[in-house]
Amino acid sequence: MSEVGTARVFFALWPADAARQATATSYREIIAHCGGRAVPAGNLHLTLEFLGAVPRTRLESLRSLGTALARPATPLVLDELRRWRAVGALVAVASAPPPGLLAMQTELRERLVGEGFTVEARPFRPHVTLARQVTAAPPLTLSPSVEWAVAELTLIETLPAPGGSRYVALARWPCGRGPTDFRGH
Repeated sequence: MSEVGTARVFFALWPADAARQATATSYREIIAHCGGRAVPAGNLHLTLEFLGAVPRTRLESLRSLGTALARPATPLVLDELRRWRAVGALVAVASAPPPGLLAMQTELRERLVGEGFTVEARPFRPHVTLARQVTAAPPLTLSPSVEWAVAELTLIETLPAPGGSRYVALARWPCGRGPTDFRGH
């Protein structure tokens, strides 16, 4: 749970509602096979950078950073399934992450470090978590391929909720436009 003076936040690519619903539908049977708890369709996203607890006084810096970031409109094809046993997750990954996505994440990480934020030391592994607490590996058959037309970059606050987390958009920036376009929330 976040302290009063902090917000638990991350930057994510947030596709349109239809893409999130299509993803949940496409993987429903595979998730059932793997067991665990499916991530609700409305929560499906691709995390670019998890920051954890950030003082609320620094949120405006994060909004400014998101506004200045280049945000290419890059289609993302999720075409492989993996079970990450260490964290008990079933994830969809892009076998060939688009260069624009990798460049956006690299720029975001560099800007965050430049502003004094702590970022993860692990390399970026673009993925969408489909289920948590999975008990079996996905079947070896071909996994569905889902394409996301990434609609926006979003600064998200994670709030505790019954049965999981609730995500609240603190700021949204459309992808495929200049770095100054901004829609506050």
